[in-house]
Amino acid sequence: MFWFSIWEVIKASGFTASFLLLISISFGAFSYGKTFSPPVRANLLAIHQMSGWLGFLFGLLHGMVLTIDPYAPFPFQAVFIPFTAAYRPIASGLGTIALYLLLIVLITSDWMKRFGRKIWRNTHYVAYPAYILSLIHGLLAGSDSKQAWALGFYYASAVVLICVFMARFYVGWKASRQHSL
Repeated sequence: MFWFSIWEVIKASGFTASFLLLISISFGAFSYGKTFSPPVRANLLAIHQMSGWLGFLFGLLHGMVLTIDPYAPFPFQAVFIPFTAAYRPIASGLGTIALYLLLIVLITSDWMKRFGRKIWRNTHYVAYPAYILSLIHGLLAGSDSKQAWALGFYYASAVVLICVFMARFYVGWKASRQHSL
């Protein structure tokens, strides 16, 4: 039987959370508007929502497993109160803030009708800085951050995020120009 060590679960859950959140942001950026047909947009939206929640849950798992790490356990308050961890407090705090920002995005999404579409939309833009904070967290706090594969993951993620942001901005700009003509 194969078992993962606690340390492996901590690292794997962090990278999995990061990957799923990148998927969520990427698919969510194109799940509305007229870039794709309605059936394609419906599929993009489903993937966006599922990967967003799964990414958040893997991020939560990442933090929770830190509390039972036998090598360097984090107290619960160090996981949930930013900048209170003994281990790289700034980097750890950025991860905590990123998780809270994602929770806000998820809550306003699930309760969009209660909060209103304008608040939902404005809050949804917080996903971009939340993801950037999570990347910085990984680069500064991750034990594998100097490894070529981890750096490749972080840099490729940043490039994808920039491309998605620019493509979404261009699509919105193009639509507003056509609408004003």
